[in-house]
Amino acid sequence: RLNGFINHYPDFIVMTKKGNVILVESKGDYLDGDDSKTKLSLGRAWQAAAGGRYRYFMVFKDKEIGKGSYKLDDFVEVMKNL
Repeated sequence: RLNGFINHYPDFIVMTKKGNVILVESKGDYLDGDDSKTKLSLGRAWQAAAGGRYRYFMVFKDKEIGKGSYKLDDFVEVMKNL
C-alpha cells in the first residue's frame, strides 16, 4: 500500500532482473477521472521519494492522463529497458 493523502493499493509489484521495483496500477480507459489522477499523483510522489530503483506506472489500454501514465504498448517498451 502507498500510504499518503489517500491509501492506494497498486495492482502489481514487479522486480526486474536488474533489481528495480516497479509498482503498476492498471486501469480501464473509462477510469480516467479524479480518483485515478489522485492515485497517479501519489504514485509519482512515492517514486520521487523512494529512489532510483523504484518506479510507479499507471497503465491504460489506449490513453494517458498525465506524466507517469502510459498506454499499454508504450509501457511494454519502457519495461524492456528496466
